[in-house]
Amino acid sequence: MKRLYWPHPNDRDIGGMERFYARMARRGWQLEKRGAFFSRFIRKEPEEVCYRVELASSSGNFGEVQLPPEQIQLYEECGWQYVTGRGLVHLFRAPAGSGEPELYDDPRQQADTLQGLRREARHQLIGACVQTAIYLLLVCLNWSGRFADMRITCLQAPTLVPLALILMGSLLAGALHQVISLGRQYRRMRLGQPLDRRPQWGWRTIQGGFWAAGAVCVAFLVWQAVGTRTLMPVAGQVGPCLVLEQMGEEGELTNLPVREGRESSIRVTPLLGGRWWHGQEIRETGSTQASLFQDVYELSSPQAAAELGPILTETATFGWAMETVEVDGLDWAVCGALEAVAVRGNKAACITLLVPVENDEEQRAALTQALTVLAEQWNDPT
Repeated sequence: MKRLYWPHPNDRDIGGMERFYARMARRGWQLEKRGAFFSRFIRKEPEEVCYRVELASSSGNFGEVQLPPEQIQLYEECGWQYVTGRGLVHLFRAPAGSGEPELYDDPRQQADTLQGLRREARHQLIGACVQTAIYLLLVCLNWSGRFADMRITCLQAPTLVPLALILMGSLLAGALHQVISLGRQYRRMRLGQPLDRRPQWGWRTIQGGFWAAGAVCVAFLVWQAVGTRTLMPVAGQVGPCLVLEQMGEEGELTNLPVREGRESSIRVTPLLGGRWWHGQEIRETGSTQASLFQDVYELSSPQAAAELGPILTETATFGWAMETVEVDGLDWAVCGALEAVAVRGNKAACITLLVPVENDEEQRAALTQALTVLAEQWNDPT
């Protein structure tokens, strides 16, 4: 027996649910069970079927709410077969054109069944507002104290923040639409007008816009993942990156002692108008070990690289201990005992270097030498 799981309309879209399940029946898929986000269908012969939604009275309760057995029996005696239910929503079906009476003769009586859904919609709107407020508060705190971290995230994955905003906007807009739509439907039915089962094209257009924008963001992330390459840290083969061989460290490549033993490598990821190299390299010579970690960015313009330099300094682990240094061939550079940041043209880099030396001064000298090698490499047109 073939089964199909398919996303269904929101609980608050009563007319949309009835149209959706009738359309699936015409395609040969009969509703078997309704879940939180997906409905389960079984394969049957295509048929013309009418579905009707009956809403249980929640009485302020949450979770599954069953219809009274005598109510189900009454509807079945009138020709409506009970199918399934979840939460407040319960579904009945009958062959199209069989002449079964509607579940309600008076829209004013049916309007009272909307009260539970309206209550849930208001709770969902409050929750969406709280989530949005918390997210905006975090953005403001990041802006005032740790905005540099967000700038780096936006640079490395520029669609992550828009994707989060789209998700928040979609949830908030959906919750607001549900409250407004159910309120308008309730007032219409209280005036004796029947349930409006017409498609809500305006909201579908807005919803489609959110989906399209989200799809663009996800497509960019997929493009980044597909376009990412992994290289071995070999001199002359890793673009604008440094390797330990260039600083006289020629020991054997080894795995990282942390991060689940990940091997030394340089990962190249495409960006909007540029590329990002993320390198991690460890070499062992006897009992000594040298380590090099780096992030090198090739951006769309020298101005973007100049703006990124101070941001890399701020996000560096020991950024507070760095001092400005003059290195021939670099536009700007700062250096500490373990880390350095350099900018030239449209390139910017943050380097962490640990080599077997006696003291911090020798470590700083080794890092300054690394900046000199980096400047020569960046100035080499080949």
